[in-house]
Amino acid sequence: MATKKIDRGLDPKSLAINLATTLVFIIPFVIYYDNDVGKKFCMVTGGSLLLAFLVPPIGWMRPHPYTDMPGNRPYPRRDD
Repeated sequence: MATKKIDRGLDPKSLAINLATTLVFIIPFVIYYDNDVGKKFCMVTGGSLLLAFLVPPIGWMRPHPYTDMPGNRPYPRRDD
């Protein structure tokens, strides 16, 4: 019997997105308790959001052109 591999969200892209969104939810508390540190924390959060945007989608079940699953194919290129 074949076992199906489960995507647990432990690839670099998922971890970067989870870290960035966690920092976004912490921002109001940091700013409330210490305004000077809050400004630096906002810059750190912005950097983590940029990092999450730039990290490529690597890992199991990421979009690739040679798949049997139609929903897992990347968007086709436009030939202009």
